[in-house]
Amino acid sequence: MPSQQPGTGISENSSGIVPDTASPLPFDPLPVLQTLPPASARVCLDIRHFLERELRVGLQKRRLLLAVSGGADSLALLAILVLLRPHWHCELSVFHLDHQLRPESPEEARMVVRRCAAWGIPCVARAVDVAAYAGQRGLGLEEAGRKLRYTLLEKERRRIGADWILTGHHRADLEEDVLLRLIRGAGWPALGGMPALDRRRRVLRPLLCSAPEDLRTLLRVCGLSWVDDPSNADPRYTRNRLRHGILPLLRAENPSLHRSIRTLWRLAREDAAHWEALLDNALTQTALQETPEGITAPRALLRALDGSGRLRLYLRILRMLRENIGYGQARAETLFALDAAWREGRGATRFQLPGGITAALRHGNILFMPPQ
Repeated sequence: MPSQQPGTGISENSSGIVPDTASPLPFDPLPVLQTLPPASARVCLDIRHFLERELRVGLQKRRLLLAVSGGADSLALLAILVLLRPHWHCELSVFHLDHQLRPESPEEARMVVRRCAAWGIPCVARAVDVAAYAGQRGLGLEEAGRKLRYTLLEKERRRIGADWILTGHHRADLEEDVLLRLIRGAGWPALGGMPALDRRRRVLRPLLCSAPEDLRTLLRVCGLSWVDDPSNADPRYTRNRLRHGILPLLRAENPSLHRSIRTLWRLAREDAAHWEALLDNALTQTALQETPEGITAPRALLRALDGSGRLRLYLRILRMLRENIGYGQARAETLFALDAAWREGRGATRFQLPGGITAALRHGNILFMPPQ
């Protein structure tokens, strides 16, 4: 028997949360790509070219898991993938996460499930108490929601055997992300913003260079309505203060800000690929040492790299450890201090890093230890 989620009105069974009434709502059928106005068709084709030509990702006959909240961005992602599905012959599935932060969220979950049913797309919805999780882990609501979202998306991806997880991040999200990283002291090339392609996590962001206003126009052309989350206007969140306060000022100074950030993003991706290849080559000569205590960067490896290479090595090790921890980003100034201590040969020196990770200098080596 399905279990009832308290206060949601949605039943949970082995296939996830489904609406109490299984029949789909009478949504109008989605138009085919060839019937769209030229501007909206071009939006879809630009996204296809972005994936195929710039990211060089083939989606032919792939199984794709789409993260859909019911907002304009993720609904546009769903609509565009439905429109492009005849080109790729791909299989689409949808995952919806109800954060249980607003009283209307259960109805939004039902709408997503029913919309997918109307289009013949499998959909799984889950409800989690993000506020309780944030309190237990000492995280902010945004960080807790992001961590849970990606954890559950990866779990669902594995369950259905999907090749990729797709999210609805667009050009404005990239602009906000670059500023957030700047504020937090990110180094290069991370300062270039979120990647559109993350092979390690099997995440794709097809809309990352698309304008949000173009996506909303496409939804209107298709006769689709979306949900506006009121928390997106809450000034308590840093992202919203950037979105509604800082970014409009920057765009007034430079109406082509989005082009500048896209160029920065492209340069960052090129440099990131360079550093990853350099580290891969160095690690074939001298490997990291993994023990129950942690991950050690041996002296021979550190000596083989210049300062920039060592900083990227530290970041890679932290990324390896964060796969188990799931959160926390090191500030560049902390990594500079760690590298200076290693160069100066300071012994028995420790550095505290995000997520409870500790870096300790030992006999010319650096040991990175996960939280105990």
